[in-house]
Amino acid sequence: MKVLNRFSRITTPGRAYIPQIDGLRFVAILAVLAFHVQAICLYHLGVTSQKGAVPTDGIYKLFEAGHFGVQLFFTISGFVLAIPFVTEKLCGGSRVSWPAYYLRRVTRLEPPYIIHLILVFILIGFVLRKQPAHSDLYQNPAWAIHALKHLLPSLFYSHGFVYAEYPYPNIVLWSLEVEVQFYVLAPFLSYVFLVPKKQWRRGLLVMLIIAASVLSQVLGDQILHHVMLLGELQFFLGGFLFADIYLTDKLAVPARSTIWSMIWDALFLLAVAGVALIHNFPQPALLLPWLMFVVCLAAFKGRICSIVFGNPLITAIGGMCYTIYMYHWLMISGVIRLTKGLQTHLIWWDLMVQLVLISLIILPICALLFVLFERPFMRKDWPGKLWAALTRHNA
Repeated sequence: MKVLNRFSRITTPGRAYIPQIDGLRFVAILAVLAFHVQAICLYHLGVTSQKGAVPTDGIYKLFEAGHFGVQLFFTISGFVLAIPFVTEKLCGGSRVSWPAYYLRRVTRLEPPYIIHLILVFILIGFVLRKQPAHSDLYQNPAWAIHALKHLLPSLFYSHGFVYAEYPYPNIVLWSLEVEVQFYVLAPFLSYVFLVPKKQWRRGLLVMLIIAASVLSQVLGDQILHHVMLLGELQFFLGGFLFADIYLTDKLAVPARSTIWSMIWDALFLLAVAGVALIHNFPQPALLLPWLMFVVCLAAFKGRICSIVFGNPLITAIGGMCYTIYMYHWLMISGVIRLTKGLQTHLIWWDLMVQLVLISLIILPICALLFVLFERPFMRKDWPGKLWAALTRHNA
């Protein structure tokens, strides 16, 4: 337990820690890991539309659905950002300072992100520009300029707007650009909590979720869907609705097993199955936010779910999901070159083995990166302490 404490997240002073939220983050990052392990491994194991039949079994579909872990992250973000505004407007809490809110987003998230982009630039300089697969860098004397043309927009979370494509070379950063758009708008959207009547307020949130889902369906798979908040807003609003229920209904994990807690445990499994089979349903974009909503509620209302998602190891891994998310794609691309020799040609088994092996390799590395480059910035007072240290040294 003491070892895990060294790798646990540092929460904002004055806020109650909710372990099940980090448990949900674990589910989200595991899903994303599974999806990218599948995508990268199938290529390196020779299973592509050109080289072999793409599998269609249940394990493959479960791995394929892992990309919806990003939407679970969006729902969790909506919940976390809504908590102080719900506390202020509905629970008699202290007023939320907008300048302090925006400053906290910058001081908490931007330093680890900048460090990541610097490390990516170093990776480009020493590795990627020497690989033919990166044609714009390979044997290009202007490789640094090309790299900076992509990394600088990413620094301002605007790569998608500038290039209308995923960030290069770390494509997963697209979701962070969407997150930042929501961070900017969240205080304005929080005015929904000024509606005093619970039924009207929640009804309004439900209508907004449905409207945003319809818009997402209209956008479809266009690139704007992946670089603009408009394509993902319904999930953040689902988090808003979840925060409303959590605080105003005083949601708490069940102290013992009951028939209702067992029903919620079953609903969690059904919701996960629904996500895996979402493309078999008509109008999947309309259904997906509610499946994520059920997953989040089940983490608190299900007895088994609440215990599992509150486990210290699960919450420790979930708590470092920001670091894992930023680095995992590039790490999987490197590690697969070491593990692909263990192929058995039984695809579902190969995917599971590769997920376990790759996770065992990259998670300890990400834990170290978390301690070095993210955890220090979780302390709300780090800018003040740094400034005091600098001024004391100069004096």
